Amino acid sequence: MPVSSLPYLLQQYAGPRSRTACPACGTPRSFTRYFIAATGELLPEAFGRCDREVKCGFHLSPYARPSEGGPSYAASLKRGNTFKTAKPIGFRRRLPPLSPLTIPQDVYRASLCHYERNALVQLLRKRFGEVAVADLLARFPLGTSSYWPGACVFWLIDKQGRVRGGQVVLYDDTGHTVKHPHRHTSWVHPALVRAHQKRGEALPDWLQEYARNGAKSPCLYGLPQLNMELLSKPVALVESAKTAMLATLHFPMFVWLATMGLSYLTAERLEPLQGRRVVLFPDAGAFDKWNHKAEGLRRLGFDITVSDGLEKLATPAEREAGLDLADIILRQAPALEHADNELSP
Repeated sequence: MPVSSLPYLLQQYAGPRSRTACPACGTPRSFTRYFIAATGELLPEAFGRCDREVKCGFHLSPYARPSEGGPSYAASLKRGNTFKTAKPIGFRRRLPPLSPLTIPQDVYRASLCHYERNALVQLLRKRFGEVAVADLLARFPLGTSSYWPGACVFWLIDKQGRVRGGQVVLYDDTGHTVKHPHRHTSWVHPALVRAHQKRGEALPDWLQEYARNGAKSPCLYGLPQLNMELLSKPVALVESAKTAMLATLHFPMFVWLATMGLSYLTAERLEPLQGRRVVLFPDAGAFDKWNHKAEGLRRLGFDITVSDGLEKLATPAEREAGLDLADIILRQAPALEHADNELSP
């Protein structure tokens, strides 16, 4: 079934009003509910996903069958049957269609320079050379940010070519995120708000609206590549944007994209990949979680498999630390040649 015709979707973030208390852990404003795509009506409040992916991880999909057996919520409605949940509240309210918020093109284009002070670009040039990095910059929307000296911006551009968001990250000279005195990762909109405030400038209308209701990570990273690759070329999905870029250099048999987070492996974000072969490359230690998600995605019509190559390469300590492909590539370990065989499509 085409993903665009999915009857039930998770709500896009539209400020605190679009999140409720999780029925499992009770955390306020952490629960994303499902709604009917055609009408905007919410499903019963038990159906949704807790945003606290690691600490809670509760997710009740309308496509999931009850543990005691019987049809799923979706199957019951399709057959015209009544489906009861622990908290049957019916359809309470209709959500208005949410127009995607975007970042102006001039803001995006202004960041595509000053790579001489971009720590990630300088590291890549040193390790892989100017030609390889030029190809990466042509494939991946990567900018330079002044939020922290040396920081980069991973721009998130959707399949319509709209700039939907961006993640700001500062890397050290080993290619790892700077974590002292705090973790140096943020998003473009708070960085822009701070810059305007620092200069004593009023926030433009678009930034005020985006800061209130903009989605942090609404799409996969690296989607513009799909416009230049054949449909027959398989897509590889990883969690980190940096990993997608580095893996492109070593495993060019794939189109590498990034989910930008452990919880972002969803049908909505994977919609542009419908009709393509997709291979997931979870970080070490996350294989079981991604494999479980892949099972649900296959039921929705995706051609998707999960590689266990990294799981085989990693030691127990590395699994605990969440080793990813970027770690292997950057350290140029002898295991890289073995990884090439493990990761072949």
